[in-house]
Amino acid sequence: MKKIIVFTILAATATLLAQHPASPAHAGETDTVHSITLPEIPPTLKDGPGKDKVITLCAICHTPDYIPMQPRLPAKTWDAEVHKMIKAFGAPINEEDAKVIINYLTTEYGTGK
Repeated sequence: MKKIIVFTILAATATLLAQHPASPAHAGETDTVHSITLPEIPPTLKDGPGKDKVITLCAICHTPDYIPMQPRLPAKTWDAEVHKMIKAFGAPINEEDAKVIINYLTTEYGTGK
């Protein structure tokens, strides 16, 4: 049964691709490229020392808008979150910048503990 379903999906995909104007079967029929420019929406983070590092370094992987969506967290948790991003997800943040980011998050979005 699984083989029939997979074959059906593959056949349907091949059919759709062959009918698509950008497929090799239709190459040269259109030379028009359509694109859109999305508006730039700056992150809405609180002002404070380190905000620039957060916007620059954290935004490499995700929108900084996730930060204010979090509950207020203690410094220990912000530290763990930043180091998780570095160790588990490979965020290109050195230890000096990590301290600045953690201080910003703790000051602006922390519990004061």
